[in-house]
Amino acid sequence: MRKIDAVILAGGQGLRMGGQDKGLVQLAGRPLVSWAIDALLRQSPRQLEQILISANRNLAEYTRLGYPVLHDVHDGYPGPLAGIHAALLASPAELMLVVPCDVPFLPHDLLQRLFDGMGDAPVAVAQSENGRLHPTTCLLRRGVLLSLTERLNCKELKVADWIAALKPAYVEFPDTTFANVNTPEELAACSDRAGAAPALTHFDAAGQAHMVDVGTKPETARVAVASGSIRMLPATLTLIANGGHKKGAVLGIARIAAIMAANQTADLIPLCHPIPLPRVAVDFALDPAACAVHCTVSADTMGRTGVEMEALTAVNIALLTIYDMCKAVDRGMSITDMRLLEKHGGKSGSWQAA
Repeated sequence: MRKIDAVILAGGQGLRMGGQDKGLVQLAGRPLVSWAIDALLRQSPRQLEQILISANRNLAEYTRLGYPVLHDVHDGYPGPLAGIHAALLASPAELMLVVPCDVPFLPHDLLQRLFDGMGDAPVAVAQSENGRLHPTTCLLRRGVLLSLTERLNCKELKVADWIAALKPAYVEFPDTTFANVNTPEELAACSDRAGAAPALTHFDAAGQAHMVDVGTKPETARVAVASGSIRMLPATLTLIANGGHKKGAVLGIARIAAIMAANQTADLIPLCHPIPLPRVAVDFALDPAACAVHCTVSADTMGRTGVEMEALTAVNIALLTIYDMCKAVDRGMSITDMRLLEKHGGKSGSWQAA
């Protein structure tokens, strides 16, 4: 089977994005280049040998993604042709899949469809049903390197012109396949679509854990309510209800533990932001029928991130405190039904458990 590598073109100046390094522009909490990487990793049934990244700025950040990063051989930002040129020089593969960094929703069968449509042509290029050509989304043979080098030396830098001169095979895709991000308005439109498929925000494109950047988020009023239960023997519940435990008032101490835990959540949960908590309300309900104590915690803040973890941590520690205080008489107690009941505030608004 022929070896196929891929290159993600992220070496442009991003002029229509205010000069930002477009591959590192955030979409739904992840840089655009990571969306391209994920799409390439999902290619099926035909798969890639290696992924390369063409970049000319912030090389250290791209390198941390874990893939080879290639700088243009030609100076002065000559454009996509220079990125393709660098990739063909670096790769020994017979075929090179080229994709831009600013098309976050590439189809999983892109490689297979371009390969199938290539035939004997030197290049297969993606084209929408409406006739729009996508010259930076293509599959190239190594043999095009010579003509590409000549184009760069002659300063003939338009990708579409070069592709057309190669007499390509055109492979048709639905019109909505290649939604790209060239402007802030297009980024906003893609953000709505990306919201339908949320990512794990505590991991970057290389799979490394990191703390989510909330610095640009607005401060809003946020509330979270969580609950959980601890089940026990009837005699243990009676002991708690009557306040007859030799260690003191079990629920009073558990309430203090819950409030303390809520304020220490950032020290207990990795990558959790420390936030002020003006109010933490802890309520207990004794349930003789179920032989259980039910705990509900409501946490409030005014900040840039939610308080769900603070409420859940408080419930956990409250119930663990009850267990600790009563284990001498009932080691078979079980903590159950830990869950978030509701949250309010922030970009995602309000949510309630079913």
